Amino acid sequence: MFEGHSTRYARNMDTPERLAAVIAETAMGWAGVALSERGIRYATLFHRTREACAGELRAFGAVEADDPRAPEIRALLEHYAAGDGASLDDYPVDLPECTPIQRETWLALREIPRGETRSYGWLARHVGRAESPRAIGAMVGANPVPLWLPCHRVVASDGSLHGFGGGLAMKQALLELEGALPARLV
Repeated sequence: MFEGHSTRYARNMDTPERLAAVIAETAMGWAGVALSERGIRYATLFHRTREACAGELRAFGAVEADDPRAPEIRALLEHYAAGDGASLDDYPVDLPECTPIQRETWLALREIPRGETRSYGWLARHVGRAESPRAIGAMVGANPVPLWLPCHRVVASDGSLHGFGGGLAMKQALLELEGALPARLV
């Protein structure tokens, strides 16, 4: 076991796996990721406090540690939240253990371009499960890497906002930030 690191075991391996927590303060709040050696295993949405973000990452088994990828991830989160057009869609992810259809559904989220949305029905058809949009919706709701696998870009068939772990206000704010919805006037 690595001293001071997670005791989470890698998929199909008997050696402990280290998950490093990386946290960034952004214009939208605190966000973070739990990194394996291969990429982002888990991610948070935006939190009001650093401690809330850190607590969610600890629940995933991640501990704050030096990681050479941390500056890049912090910069990506900061620029994304500032609306600078930073894309999180290409950063490597390392999904936790999941079924083949979960993997296919989660990775298909990256095929929805920034500034656009798709319906749950479209996503179900896209992954070959046209008869199961609700089941696909449940998988979207269980996305372990939000923001990086952009589940906020999936909307109801009538274009309305439904089902988002961070709440509909956050989903709307993310879609506005990306230009998929017009910005609210204040």
